[in-house]
Amino acid sequence: ARWNDLGDVSVTLLDSGTELVPSENKRCRQALLSVLDDHDITIQHSSMVSHITSSHIHLQNEKVLPYTHCIWAAGASSHDLADVTMRKRGLAVDDRGWIAVNESLQSISHPFVFAAGDCATMVGLPKGKSSPPKAGVYAVRSGPILIENLTKMIGSLDDNSEANNKLTQYEPQGDFLKLIMCGDGTALGFRFGLPLRGKWVWHLKDKIDTMFMELFAKENLPDIKEGEAYDTSQYDAIVNRPKPLEVEEAGRLLMRTDDEVEYEQAWNVLRDMMADDDYQKHVLKLIEMSQGE
Repeated sequence: ARWNDLGDVSVTLLDSGTELVPSENKRCRQALLSVLDDHDITIQHSSMVSHITSSHIHLQNEKVLPYTHCIWAAGASSHDLADVTMRKRGLAVDDRGWIAVNESLQSISHPFVFAAGDCATMVGLPKGKSSPPKAGVYAVRSGPILIENLTKMIGSLDDNSEANNKLTQYEPQGDFLKLIMCGDGTALGFRFGLPLRGKWVWHLKDKIDTMFMELFAKENLPDIKEGEAYDTSQYDAIVNRPKPLEVEEAGRLLMRTDDEVEYEQAWNVLRDMMADDDYQKHVLKLIEMSQGE
């Protein structure tokens, strides 16, 4: 969208799959396609790149595409240190090179090694659950667990079995808020299977990013007191929220795309839905009914 002033600019998105964001539902995928269409961005699915020259992209299906600027977004990949160097030394990694850890973020092959965030994959989760995706929210939420377990392990070096019994388990949340900047002062978000769009979504993302960076300011760091649980309240923006909106009002608010929506109020609705399954269910039901689904 920011390139519009440059004149005739053509943008093509190459996707190796058959559809974008396949883990989302149909209405979220359709919302993303609508945004791309609004900005005249075309998509080519099932496109695997063979090689790139200074002026052309060569696909495995023998198609050749000219380009002036190429933005390569291939997703997360493991670091050679873990995938190659550490693997050779016996560290357990999965088939993609991620360090394999248990629910305590502890290496399944070396109990004194811990890993969290994008470098690790969790194995042996209950009910056959898969490891959480490579997203910042999981790294942030596992951080306090990592600190706690490292501290316990260091404090029990003379008796590792005792330390292992006391390690805290990390339970990844099932879903998280995904936000995509649209380049025009608006953003698109996905949460609870709902597509969210507007300036308020942009302001929400900006606020979340700013608040995260502010966590690292010295004056905002939590106190770590020996023998006391690590204070994780810093990761929850507003602990004391106002009373939840009525279901009807909450549903209408989340579906609005106009510029008058207050992002703080919409954010509180999303938090309330996360905290109360019944409230979430009723809001989602109302939205479905209002949209004739």
